Amino acid sequence: MNTYKILTALVGLPVVATLVACGPTLTEQNFGVSVRQMIESQTNDPSTLTTPSTETIEDGDGRRLEAVLDTYRTDVAKPGAISEDIVVSVDGAR
Repeated sequence: MNTYKILTALVGLPVVATLVACGPTLTEQNFGVSVRQMIESQTNDPSTLTTPSTETIEDGDGRRLEAVLDTYRTDVAKPGAISEDIVVSVDGAR
């Protein structure tokens, strides 16, 4: 009888531990909260997140915004700019 209890415990404990580990973690429960908070804090009028306004933006300098877009479009990273191979070594040898 004592062997049966030990065998049941040895088989049952890993099963219970596996089922407990499959539950939602704190990270999964809060996943995306920081992104939503950032979007809300960067929005001038949070009510427009659900119902976008059709009115034009009144407080923007057209020339400055155009310069920002031009700079963004010309200064993006170019994939061909890497001149050396990237070597990853685990044991210190090259």
